[in-house]
Amino acid sequence: ILDIETRDALELPGVLGIWTGHDTAADGLGGLPWERRPFNVPTDVPKGDPSIGQPQPVLAKNLVRYLGQPVAVVVAETLEQALDGTEAVLVNYEPLTPLIDVRESAARDAQQIWEQSPGNCCFNFQIGNANAADEAITAAATVVRLSSDNGRLVQNPLETRGYVGLWDADAECYTLHAAAGKPQTVGRDLAQFVFDLPEDRVQTVVKDVGGGFGAKNPLYPEQALVLWTAKKLNRPVSWQSSRSETFLADYQGRGQAADAEMALDETGSVLALRVKILADLGAFLGPRGSTAPNMWRTMGASVYDLSVVDYNVSAIHTHNMPTCPYRGAGAPEAVFIIERLFDMAAAKLGLSAGDIRRKNLVPANAMPFKTAIGTTLDSGNFAKIMDSAEKLADLYGFNTRKAESMARGRLRGLGYGNLLEACGAGIPDRAVVSCLPDGQVQMRLGSMSNGQSHETVYAQILSDCIDIDISNITLIQGDSRETPWGMGTGASRSMTVCGSALVLAADEVIKKGRQLAGDMLEAAENDILYKNALFRVAGTDRGVSLAEVAARAITNGAPPDRGLEVEQSYSPIAATYPNGCHIAEVEVDPETGVVSLENYVMAQDVGRVLNPMVVEGQLMGGVAQGVGQALMEWNVKDPESGQLLSGSFMDCALPRADDLPAFSTKILEVPCANTPTGVKSVGEAGSTGAPAAVINAIVDALRPLGVQHLEMPATPHAVWQAIQAAKG
Repeated sequence: ILDIETRDALELPGVLGIWTGHDTAADGLGGLPWERRPFNVPTDVPKGDPSIGQPQPVLAKNLVRYLGQPVAVVVAETLEQALDGTEAVLVNYEPLTPLIDVRESAARDAQQIWEQSPGNCCFNFQIGNANAADEAITAAATVVRLSSDNGRLVQNPLETRGYVGLWDADAECYTLHAAAGKPQTVGRDLAQFVFDLPEDRVQTVVKDVGGGFGAKNPLYPEQALVLWTAKKLNRPVSWQSSRSETFLADYQGRGQAADAEMALDETGSVLALRVKILADLGAFLGPRGSTAPNMWRTMGASVYDLSVVDYNVSAIHTHNMPTCPYRGAGAPEAVFIIERLFDMAAAKLGLSAGDIRRKNLVPANAMPFKTAIGTTLDSGNFAKIMDSAEKLADLYGFNTRKAESMARGRLRGLGYGNLLEACGAGIPDRAVVSCLPDGQVQMRLGSMSNGQSHETVYAQILSDCIDIDISNITLIQGDSRETPWGMGTGASRSMTVCGSALVLAADEVIKKGRQLAGDMLEAAENDILYKNALFRVAGTDRGVSLAEVAARAITNGAPPDRGLEVEQSYSPIAATYPNGCHIAEVEVDPETGVVSLENYVMAQDVGRVLNPMVVEGQLMGGVAQGVGQALMEWNVKDPESGQLLSGSFMDCALPRADDLPAFSTKILEVPCANTPTGVKSVGEAGSTGAPAAVINAIVDALRPLGVQHLEMPATPHAVWQAIQAAKG
C-alpha cells in the first residue's frame, strides 16, 4: 500500500468516519493471534506467540498479504452511504507477485513470505517410522501412489457473518453482538490480544446462529472494528457480510496437497503407508489454522490396522486467505487419501473394494487398539459397520443395476468411504445447573448452537438425569457473562465434553439436594431417596420437592435467581472415535460427463445415541456438504494476479435438493469408553466420508475406460476431460 486517500470519501453524505491501518496502529490495537497450538510447538509457548505465527493486523497498514484482507473501514448512517464511501476511498497499490499454489510456495526457490518461516514453512512434524516405511515399500509386492490436491472451499453458511459493536463509556467496556460459535473465546481474544483489557471488559452476546460449520468460530478483523469504531463514535456500529464478501473474507476450509504411497503384500494386506502433506495455511496462521494439519496426528490411521506409517506434515504460508476448521477439520482430507489408495490397490490386485478394506480393518476383539500413530482407539466394530452399509446398499443387486445403466448408454459405479474421526479431546468445559423455586431448571453451558439442536438434546440429558419434565428446562447459552468459562462449539465436542459436564452437574444437584432435603426433613442424608423431582425419606411418605429444596437454598443465602445451583467441569481423558462406512452409487453419462448420485447409504457408530432424529439430520447435512465438495464446489484463483474467479454462486455451485438422493442410514451404538455418557460425536461424519465415497464411485464407473483417478470437484467438464484423456 503506497497511500490511501480518504478526503473525498469523508465529505460524502452520511459518512461518519474512515480509518486505516495507520489509525489502528496509532491506537495500539493488537492483531489476531493463533489460538490452536501446532502439534510440534511446546506447551510453554504462549498462545499467539509471534515467533510461531505473526498476528494478522486488524487493518493492513503497509502490505496486503491476501485478497480479502481489509485495508480501511468506513462507517456511515446507512449501508448505502457506507458503500458509497468505500467507492470513494482511493488506494494506491504497488502490485506484487503472489504465491497462490501451496506446492509452488513450498518450492526451494520460492519467495519468502515471512522471515521467521524458512521455505514458507510455519511448522512441520513427522510421525511414524520412516526407515520401516522405506524397507516395507522396497520389499512390497505392490505399491500404489497418488498425488492429489484437496482444494480450498468457501464454507458459505446460509446466514452470513454479522456483528454489532457497543461501547459503554460509564462502565468502560465493550459489548459485541455476534453470529459466532465460540462467544467466550472471541471475547477473551478481543480483550487480551486486540484491546489489551481484562477479560470482563469485553462481553460477547450470541443469539440464534444460522449455520457455522467452523467459519464463524474464530476471531475476525470485523469483530474488533465494530467495537473500536463504536468507541470512536460513541454509538453502536454494525457490519453484515454480503455474500460476495463471504467468498472473499471468510476463513476457508481444506487446502492440502498430498503425495502418498501404500505398500501391500500379494494378498492385499497393507505393509506401510507414507504420506507427505503440504497444508495451505494462507498468509497468516489463523486462530485455529493448525487444526486440520494436526488431524493427521490423531486419526491418520483411520479404521485400519496400519502397522507402519510415515507421515510428514508441513504447514505452508501462501498469499491466500487464512484457513480454519471446516466441518471435519482435517479428517475429510486424510480419509480421502487413504480411501483412494485402497481403491487403487484393489484395482491393481484384482480384489473388490470391500474385500481389501475388510482384510485391513482393526478387529473388534483388538479394542482398545493402539495405532501406529500412537493414538488408542477405545472401541469400535468396523467389520459390523461395513456389513451394515453393504446390506443397506444392496451390494448383491449392483451388477443388475449396472447392466441396466449400460443398456441406456450410462456407466454405473459404486464407491466406499470408510471413516474415523478424533473428536472431543483436549480442553475441559463447564456446565451450570440452577434449580428454581417455581420448578424451572436452567442450564448454562459454554457451547453455542449453530443448528445442532442443543436446546433439545441438552434438555433430554438433564431431564433423564434429574427426572423432571423436559418442558421445565431452559438452556441459557451465548452470553459470555451469563455462561461459564468455555471453549464454545467446535470439533464435535458439545455432547462429548459439555454434555459430560452436564451429567456431572446433574449428579451434583441430586447430591446437594439430598443434603438440603435431609436438613428439611430431619433425616440422615443417606436415608434420602430421589425420584420424580421429589426427595423422600426411605420407608416413609415424607418428602419435599426439588422446587422446595431450591427455595431452601435461597433461604440459606443462595441468589434468588439461581436457587439450588451447582457448577461442574469435565476434562476429557482422551478423544472419542466415531466411525462409519459410507457407500455411494453413481451413474455417469460418458457423452457429457454428467454425474448423477443415484444412491447413498451410511452405517455410523456414534456411541450412545441421545436423539436419533438429530443424529440422522447431522449425518445427512454433512453428506450434502461432502457431495458438494466432490461434485461442484471449488475455489479458483488466477495464478498470476491472485484474483478470485469463483466469487459467487454463479461460478461456485452448492448442492440443491435435486442433486441428492434419499439417504439410508443405519446407526450402530458401540459405547465410548472415554466419556461418561458413551457418546462419540456425529456432527462431522457426513462431510468426512462423502468426498471419498463419491469420487471412488465415479472412478469405479470410469475404470473400464481407463480412468484411474479424479480430483475434486468432479464437474461434468472434468469428468468429460478425464474420459477423453483416457481414450487418448
